[in-house]
Amino acid sequence: MAYDEETGTIRDVFVVERPAGTSLSDSSSPGGNSALLRDAANELAGHAVLYPADAELDEIRAEAREEGRQEGVANGVVIGIAATVAAAALGAVAVKAAPHIKSTFNGLRSKLNRKPEDSAETGRLQAVPEPPATKDEEPPRRGRHLHVA
Repeated sequence: MAYDEETGTIRDVFVVERPAGTSLSDSSSPGGNSALLRDAANELAGHAVLYPADAELDEIRAEAREEGRQEGVANGVVIGIAATVAAAALGAVAVKAAPHIKSTFNGLRSKLNRKPEDSAETGRLQAVPEPPATKDEEPPRRGRHLHVA
């Protein structure tokens, strides 16, 4: 039961039982129906029987919960399959790429472990003249310093 304070009315949920080929009459309230039955020619055909809907609503709710569980299980299966396929694809890519990655890392490691005299990347040694001395400094010695360019 639901109480509507604005109109001062109580609303109940019922299951309607009526003969086939009949319909409920329109109510004077907009969107509502009355318990009067009408036939196909819109002639008065009797009254509908109303039953409390508690048991039926409980059954509908139980069915909805069960469908939700089944839907949840189905969604879980779909997600599981998608994750398995993605993991398999990622594994296949890793297996194919592993030799290339390994050779790249080995090449980098060998470059890092090379000694400077072995490396072709070290430039030629060039002689750089020393800057002239100022008054306060001692004159430079007559040696040659080699710097890597």
